Amino acid sequence: MRHGSVFLLRGPSKVVFVFLCVWAVVLVVWLNVSVRHLQAASPPELPFGVFTLPGGGIYAQDFSYNMLYFKGIRDRLVQHPYRLEDQETIIRQLVPEARSGMSHAYSPVAFVLAYPLLKLPGAAAYFFYTCLCAVGILLLYFHLLLPRAKTRLQLAALTICVGSTCVMHGYIMGQTTLLTTTLIGFFWALLQSREVASTNGKDLLIALLFWGICLKPSLAPIPFMLMLGARAWRPLLIGFGLLLLTWLMLADDYGGWWMGLQDYLNLVNHYDDAEMTPFMQRGHAFTDREMVHLYLTQTEWFALDRNLELMLSLTALGLRWFGRIDGPTHFEAAVWIFLLFSPYLLPTEDWVICLLIVEGNLFATKGMWAWPKFIILFCMMNLRAGLTFPIDVEEPCKYVLGLWALAEWMAARARAESSWKERYPLPMPAEEAAAYRLKNFSAPTSDPSSDRIRDTRISC
Repeated sequence: MRHGSVFLLRGPSKVVFVFLCVWAVVLVVWLNVSVRHLQAASPPELPFGVFTLPGGGIYAQDFSYNMLYFKGIRDRLVQHPYRLEDQETIIRQLVPEARSGMSHAYSPVAFVLAYPLLKLPGAAAYFFYTCLCAVGILLLYFHLLLPRAKTRLQLAALTICVGSTCVMHGYIMGQTTLLTTTLIGFFWALLQSREVASTNGKDLLIALLFWGICLKPSLAPIPFMLMLGARAWRPLLIGFGLLLLTWLMLADDYGGWWMGLQDYLNLVNHYDDAEMTPFMQRGHAFTDREMVHLYLTQTEWFALDRNLELMLSLTALGLRWFGRIDGPTHFEAAVWIFLLFSPYLLPTEDWVICLLIVEGNLFATKGMWAWPKFIILFCMMNLRAGLTFPIDVEEPCKYVLGLWALAEWMAARARAESSWKERYPLPMPAEEAAAYRLKNFSAPTSDPSSDRIRDTRISC
């Protein structure tokens, strides 16, 4: 990926970035003023981010819930924070007025990253968090996305994504997807540039980003599979070393080295609503998956999604190792597999699709079929069941876009195969054929630097 510069943002790209800067400032100010207003109207004994609703009852941001869990872990209110009954104890003890809770499956990496915020008052911690999210989005757009947008459709899609209900909801709820998407973007940029020149400093940065992304276990397969595909063994080993060191330092806070690990694995392997305690169960909106529940229980559907994600991730890794796809195509596949099959996916995590707008040709093509993609993306990012629309259209739109991307990749591959046969009617040597396939049969990319990367690898 090319890194942005103020001199690279010209014309429409610069206009979009200026709009984004104004939007970020206004949004951060509005959110913090609104939250303070809601807090002032709630009983003073409630923790920050926990409000009383006009009709009665308690409402809490995800940010506030997770900060409460981190405080409970820091103060060792329970012995096994990854057990649902102990998580229920934390919430009941810190928010006695609560009638339901939210489960907590963040890894100890999240506790390390959030620890400085625990030393701040609630309002200051939330202000710092919203500022950090805004800076992350600005850096992502300035350095990685806007410099690579080559068509008006890509610029329009990037604008729609950042101003969408998906991003607004992530901000209001205080969810980490706004930060993790930025980490994935910079991780992928560094991993791609590593194929041209590998240095110790770059490998350390890749490992640190991998460690940071692992704050959410649902996202860990993306960088893990990409590093395996690129055979980036050194940053992978450093990253695992950092994760091991983190666990060794915090194991006592989570119930012990072995028992705490067992608790965590049990939680993430049974992280569906049907297996939660009554207090921790959360209602969910009607989706297209409800039709499957006529034949599968919620637990069976969770297991099916998880197994599909694993099998498809391994398939994409095998295709990368055997030279059938290149790095950018592997990245696209990893993100689509996460979006379509991860059983842990939150609606706000659709935000990660912004990374795919400038990766490949799905939004770089022109013609009559370009704008229907934009409309589908708009519906996917803005029409939320029970929030901005009466029925669920997010899931169907996501599957349509994913299948469209797959169909375009297969069509481009078929055209390249036909062209190859016309140009080389006689059999080619095995090594030359493999290099040609890797260069020409992968999904086209709108980034010239990706071509330079592939050419360098083939010539080595």
